[in-house]
Amino acid sequence: METATKLVEIAKRLYSKNMNAALGGNVSIRRGDEIVITPAGINKGFMTEGDVVVVDIEGNKLRGNGNPSSEGKMHYEIYKGRPDVNAIIHAHPRFAVGFALAHREIPDDVLPETTILLGHVPCLPYVTPSTIELACEVAEGLAHRNAVLMANHGAITVGADLEEAYNRMELLEQTCMSVVYATILGGVHHIPPAEMEFFVANFGLKREG
Repeated sequence: METATKLVEIAKRLYSKNMNAALGGNVSIRRGDEIVITPAGINKGFMTEGDVVVVDIEGNKLRGNGNPSSEGKMHYEIYKGRPDVNAIIHAHPRFAVGFALAHREIPDDVLPETTILLGHVPCLPYVTPSTIELACEVAEGLAHRNAVLMANHGAITVGADLEEAYNRMELLEQTCMSVVYATILGGVHHIPPAEMEFFVANFGLKREG
């Protein structure tokens, strides 16, 4: 199944790029009324197409040998509120998790590419993992965004397809790393407010606050 092949490819790419470790992280693709999702209890760097699970929008298993990810509720709730989203990645990149531990956000005015592709990335308050409460909070946080951090947990990005969701996750991690380095070197210098109007006018950026 081509969808399963892509899911496994992205899961392994995340692992190889140190954006997930051990049993962490989960990935899904929406195909019509079905959601193809990574299984629970498996290191995503070593999973195979035979491990992939298929569920409906409520998380009821339709096909597959294992159980769907315990964080699947986040995926289902996001899909319900975002008809434009067909792929979701939840990962634990090192620098992004550092921001999540520090309860720090990524503003929309640090790097041009981040401004265009991610915009403002908030850090959502801590909620118990694998609960419907967390799923609803994340879905609300992503209602008009493409990336969020979850306090003391990790990061989640969405996209029209898996490549877009993956690129946003990789860019989020690179941005977090760059901000840390800039802070060590004396502090982040933000894009001037007048220059931010360029992104508002040319890329439809909607600024918060």
